[in-house]
Amino acid sequence: MEYSFEEITRTLLSRTPLPSLLAPPPTDHSKRVSSTPWNQTVHNEILQLQKNSTTPLFAIASLHLFNDDIGSCHDIVEKHSGHDIADYLHYLLHRREGDYWNAKWWVRQLKSQEFKSVYLSEKYNLFGNQKNTNDLSNSAQLVEAQKRAQTFVDRCEQAERQEDEEEKNLLKQMQWDEMKTVFGFARR
Repeated sequence: MEYSFEEITRTLLSRTPLPSLLAPPPTDHSKRVSSTPWNQTVHNEILQLQKNSTTPLFAIASLHLFNDDIGSCHDIVEKHSGHDIADYLHYLLHRREGDYWNAKWWVRQLKSQEFKSVYLSEKYNLFGNQKNTNDLSNSAQLVEAQKRAQTFVDRCEQAERQEDEEEKNLLKQMQWDEMKTVFGFARR
């Protein structure tokens, strides 16, 4: 049975519990970037959708990311480096892969309004400063957004090394919200 884009989206967005900060380790080590999908049936349906659909390609990449399929997401976005949403997804997938250095490299490449809108929101003000980012120049806003994203990567890395479940749960929720927001950008 083939599922529609909306059915796949509903299934993935209603998954519980939230995905962990790191995607599950790969079962297939033959790929450079790989992981184990959360739901193999959904994985197969996304691949079908990818072959037979007019669904935006980066929305499909986002579905793979929701399904913990880092490798399939990477296969799509790697071919489109330089596109704002592809680069944003590239950052997210490397963070979820636990390749924190690479995730930070991608942060330095991100310059889009979408990226800034996420990381300049209060939710990602992880420094606790009261700086009004609206008063900053465009370049200063970008620097602040990149600084916040780098801090988020650092906190994810630290959380994976520690046993602070409260911190992990907070970061998982923030990550999930960010992935949903980027999916919204990708659907356009």
